[in-house]
Amino acid sequence: MNKFSKTTFISIIIFLGLILSPHVLHAQAICPLDTIKPKKVESLEAFKRIPILNQGRIKPLESYAQSLLLLFSGKTHYKKESADEWLARFLFAPRTTFDDKIFLINSPEIAEALKIEPDKHRRYSYHDLDPGYDKLKELAEASNSIDEKSRSVVDSEILRVYSNLLLFSRLSGAFSFAVPHPDFYIESPETKKFLHWEGEQTKFSFYDMLEKSESLMQAAKDLEIKDQKEWTDIEKNVARILSGLDFWGEHYANCPIGLIPTQSHDNEEWISPMDTILSGFFDPVYKQEIKYLREMVVSYWNGSQLEFDMNAKLFSGSVFERLSPKEKKIVQKIPLELLYNKFNFLAWAKLFYALGFFVFLLSLTFKQKKLYQAAVGVTILGFIPHAFALVLRILILSRPPVSNLFETFIFVGLICVVLGGILELVNKNWLGLVVANTCGVILLMIAGKYSAEGDTMQMLVAVLNSNFWLSTHVLAITIGYAGCCVAGIIGHIYILQLLNRRSDSKGPEITYKCMLGILGFGLTMTFLGTTLGGIWADQSWGRFWGWDPKENGALMIVLWCSIIFHSRIAKMINPLGAAVGCIFVLINVMWAWFGVNLLSVGLHSYGFTSGIANTLLVYVLIEILFVSITVPILGKRNIKF
Repeated sequence: MNKFSKTTFISIIIFLGLILSPHVLHAQAICPLDTIKPKKVESLEAFKRIPILNQGRIKPLESYAQSLLLLFSGKTHYKKESADEWLARFLFAPRTTFDDKIFLINSPEIAEALKIEPDKHRRYSYHDLDPGYDKLKELAEASNSIDEKSRSVVDSEILRVYSNLLLFSRLSGAFSFAVPHPDFYIESPETKKFLHWEGEQTKFSFYDMLEKSESLMQAAKDLEIKDQKEWTDIEKNVARILSGLDFWGEHYANCPIGLIPTQSHDNEEWISPMDTILSGFFDPVYKQEIKYLREMVVSYWNGSQLEFDMNAKLFSGSVFERLSPKEKKIVQKIPLELLYNKFNFLAWAKLFYALGFFVFLLSLTFKQKKLYQAAVGVTILGFIPHAFALVLRILILSRPPVSNLFETFIFVGLICVVLGGILELVNKNWLGLVVANTCGVILLMIAGKYSAEGDTMQMLVAVLNSNFWLSTHVLAITIGYAGCCVAGIIGHIYILQLLNRRSDSKGPEITYKCMLGILGFGLTMTFLGTTLGGIWADQSWGRFWGWDPKENGALMIVLWCSIIFHSRIAKMINPLGAAVGCIFVLINVMWAWFGVNLLSVGLHSYGFTSGIANTLLVYVLIEILFVSITVPILGKRNIKF
């Protein structure tokens, strides 16, 4: 089809859509296969390797599936289905997912407002929410009009639920072009013969109709000037089909799933299959890739594994050949990301660290050397997947693993484990093992909270897009955080040892020396990181220091650590006072790390977070309570502050 004929065909579709929509077309986005379930395929290995551009990052469909399901339901699986199994069913047979309870609603007030029976698991289906869509939209518009800082938890939850429902609705039509639909129903033998269709099939897909565009245009070329009363049966059917094409072009456009990259490398834009059809179906490359996707849908419904895998691989190969060199390097790392997803290394690390701490608790009752050896072994087993996960993230993202809060928690956790390991190598007295396992499990648990927000391998914001400064300033400051955290944990251990009357006198003394040594390390790295941050700020923002909340937080850590050392040297405080000071260093770190982000002000806007104020406040109160109880008890034993 030449350029003129393509333009003419599109013009005819638009024209007929305008003149016939009130009379002929009453199209609805309803799949005719309501009671039919696809046979599906047994393996989705080829499917989950398909690259997709989402949130500015090229990733495998498996990662997209996990982050999407996590966004909807707070989980990375649905019942016994993995995320990629659920996504395949959602994309290729969306009607089968409309009763899936995947929409997490934390506020019961929202369910009541939508007149939905509250679910004990707080999850609802599309069919549950759809009748209340207008009400939910009204509530979302009202919540959106409220200033972000003034929104309540319920307001934010309304916006989240509405956004998820809207996204689900838009994505559900991503592959509808490949599925037969009543809008393209043809019963007339004459019309089928005219379009060169044989057999008993009467329902066709949007894609099928585009395949017959030459014949459709041939029949439609006189419709613009011919009176509707004079149309033949074939022309009436053609007019109805063209109106259906027009409706579908409007209804399913702008689908937010970037599967097909545009031909131009300048903007590196990836668009949905329907948007590709609307913008360039007659381009040979686009047409072939759309055909691969269409055949994937058909083979999924038919349960044809070989055809499904073949078309998935052909599609991925075609896309890869058109990518820029930069994008090709990213796609070549997809196997690494699939490996990262498959083994869930951080979950294993967290499990072993928790087990290591449990072994320590057993050692308090059972004094056996084998328990010590077991604790060493379990800690090493936790460190290996922890380190491997971090290395994989570095290889996948080609940058240091400290670009968001999730990554900083797992990185600081690893440094704490390393510091604990060094302490254990030197002292061999359980201190380092307790530090390593405590820090490891706690920091990975906190990281898990941030992983629930979606994709943890996010693209860098512009201000952070510098591997040099990420490798110097951010690494230095986070290593400093790790040192201060370890010092704070040892401060707790020192006080608990003093409370234990049965502990030998050398134990607390060794612990105290380790505490000061690690605190000195934390002070040095935090000071270095803060200084490097000032140099970076001077290059990026034109000033070395601006009293930004994040800058002030780092400065407070440096000053507080310095106060502890100077007070100890001047004999203003005793070892107990230094231990209490280290506990407050830990509080300082928590506020500087992510507490100041609650202020939502300053140039470090890339670190803003929410929903942790109460948790942080409770933590601070617990620490104050711990100090308030233990210090007076020790004072009665003549252990001076």
